[in-house]
Amino acid sequence: MNCPHCALTATKEQTKQTSLGYQTFRCLGCKRIFNERTGTPFNFLEYPTEIVLLVLLWRLRYALSLRDLAEMFLERGFEGCVARNKLIC
Repeated sequence: MNCPHCALTATKEQTKQTSLGYQTFRCLGCKRIFNERTGTPFNFLEYPTEIVLLVLLWRLRYALSLRDLAEMFLERGFEGCVARNKLIC
């Protein structure tokens, strides 16, 4: 994996994972720690990338309301995304 800070390809996989379960890496050049989302628009999201992309896909492709999406995720067991019938992820 390339370092998003210095673009060096020499990186080492770390044993530690992020709170969302993403693998962390250490650059052997600049010694900085990063994960697979570092340097992307998804870096500061509190939810997994797969969930965010699924919500966007369903919202745009099927013209679903946020209430419909919230109900769909609640039925599938994603309780962390739904609060008071509103989609918050």
